[in-house]
Amino acid sequence: IDNADELLNIFVETFTEESYAVQLQTLTAVVKLFLKKPDSAQSVVQRVLNTATKDCDNADVRDRAYIYWRLLSTDPGAAKAVVLAHRPPITLPQTTVSPAVLEELLGEIGSLASVYHKPADTFIGQGKYGADAVQKASAK
Repeated sequence: IDNADELLNIFVETFTEESYAVQLQTLTAVVKLFLKKPDSAQSVVQRVLNTATKDCDNADVRDRAYIYWRLLSTDPGAAKAVVLAHRPPITLPQTTVSPAVLEELLGEIGSLASVYHKPADTFIGQGKYGADAVQKASAK
């Protein structure tokens, strides 16, 4: 994004007022911007790191800021390799269970049926030791 520094300045100005999730994302985005454009983002990254380490109440934001700060000050090459590394996209597994079977499995959530992803009557059986036979034997 060509004007990333201008867009990030909006979040940098209100950094302490933002939610923790936005603070974490802003922190990461500013560090990425610095690694890609060190000359233009030097002051912004220093401002955000100072604010995050001194004025933030959230330990996660503070810790990430300290980690970035130490990484940038000791080895910018390693920082680039870590922060700008390619990450595979998160994919959700496609369910292969039909909606009707899924509805039946929800009714049997506390049984092995939910583990096997099959309705209980498909693996319990109806023979001598099936569920019906056990119930009849216990009733006698």
